[in-house]
Amino acid sequence: MQKNYNLRLIKYRHSYTFEEITKLLKVHQRTIQTWKNEGLNMIDSIKPYLVMGYDLKEFLNKKLQSRKIKLESNQFYCTKCRQAVTSKNNQVKLIETRKLIGNKNNQELIITGECEKCGTKLNRFSHSGKLNELKENFNILDFGGLDCE
Repeated sequence: MQKNYNLRLIKYRHSYTFEEITKLLKVHQRTIQTWKNEGLNMIDSIKPYLVMGYDLKEFLNKKLQSRKIKLESNQFYCTKCRQAVTSKNNQVKLIETRKLIGNKNNQELIITGECEKCGTKLNRFSHSGKLNELKENFNILDFGGLDCE
């Protein structure tokens, strides 16, 4: 299970033992040993192992960035395939939630589609201010009460 860690708890110029890291980030000690094998910098190779706060933060930031997936304007993230995909035949439905979002009081939209690879239901959020862009990028089947003309 991958987790987002609260990096603000880590003090930049403080050195940490494995035990301190386990308590701080609420992870198992084996997780930290795995991180050591994956390239987490140690101050010294003598036990108890010590890790500087800035090394720990940098390592965890790199792990977080490697997991992120950048989506194009016509893509969704499929939780089953774990990758960026497009909807089947680029067909989507728009659902208007009537919630006002942003400074310009645009209405929130939910864009739903179906994964082209596995058929899983896909969701993505947008707002009514991007309606013209959505019409260009998707083949909209159902407007959900919206006037898309």
